[in-house]
Amino acid sequence: MASKKTTSKKVTSRKTAAKRGPVVAPATDAARIIAAIKKIPRGKVCTYGGVADVAGLPRRARLVGTVLRQTPANRGVPWFRVINASGRISFPLGSDSYKRQRKLLENEGVDFAGGRVNLDHYGWPPREKMLDEMVWGPP
Repeated sequence: MASKKTTSKKVTSRKTAAKRGPVVAPATDAARIIAAIKKIPRGKVCTYGGVADVAGLPRRARLVGTVLRQTPANRGVPWFRVINASGRISFPLGSDSYKRQRKLLENEGVDFAGGRVNLDHYGWPPREKMLDEMVWGPP
């Protein structure tokens, strides 16, 4: 009779994971993200994913948010220039943090229309047009 081979997977509960402490980006990744954010020019914005790409960490947008959350405010990082992929501020609408970020962006000349920033105009780095868009126009 053939014996059944069982594999045991160690399952980690949220409670156990919480005991381990917060997720911390490796120092080199965090430094690359901070350096990328410091490159965003005045009057421009970058998405979380865009920052990750510039930092050489593609598909790590959530890590950018984690690093920003863990970075002390007195580090001189222009955190307010980082917005979400839809061109909106990620803080809850009307919160003090939302109002502060919007004011800082408006002071640099960034305009909002319907609560959004036009990423084609204010986005950094400039978005490369896809071949279809160059031939047929914007979607």
